[in-house]
Amino acid sequence: MLDLLIIEHESESPPGTAIQWAQENGLSYEIWHIDKDATPPFQATQVKAVLICGGSMDTCEEEKFPWLKVEKKFIQQCLALKKPLFGLCLGSQLVAEALGGKVYSMKKWEIGFIPIKLLEQDRILHAFHWHQYTFDLPLGAELIATNDFCVNQAFKYEDHIIATQFHPEATIEWVQECADSIRKEPLEGLVQTADKMLQDMTLQKLQQNWFFEQLTKWYSVS
Repeated sequence: MLDLLIIEHESESPPGTAIQWAQENGLSYEIWHIDKDATPPFQATQVKAVLICGGSMDTCEEEKFPWLKVEKKFIQQCLALKKPLFGLCLGSQLVAEALGGKVYSMKKWEIGFIPIKLLEQDRILHAFHWHQYTFDLPLGAELIATNDFCVNQAFKYEDHIIATQFHPEATIEWVQECADSIRKEPLEGLVQTADKMLQDMTLQKLQQNWFFEQLTKWYSVS
């Protein structure tokens, strides 16, 4: 049985530091490049846990990205089997939707190292964001992170599902790419400048530490 299946929607939104965590913990893993091949490389019964990456597409764009229908069906199968799921940004929205939550546009962007409150630990984490969509909290889910700009930043569902609207998997290289993108195409909302993103790069390690802690606790129920 495969330890970890990673669903990647596009090369521009890779699993980032999740790969490092999997390697450090000696886990077997496979990346399902669903935008290139919509056929699942494993059945839901053949994997211990599933991590779902971000992406520039939205959950409602099934006509433009037909493989979203395949992915949503796969997620429902995982839910029925109570497989551990960890959703990142678009992944969090797909999980929220699968659990009955509504996904919708905020009509403004949240980008950069933005502070969020971790409710379980009662502390602030500067998490890396790149999104303009959000979700309503699914019935039965527990909110674990929030801020004033986007209330539903992260949730847990029972003991086997975690979803983060932000990108805890962000690598230094990916943040640098995001900074370059902002220089080329400024966006409206709560958006850091490219220079501020790069100045805040030391926050990436603190976020990574939190992410690895969450992954380890999450995977332990598999």
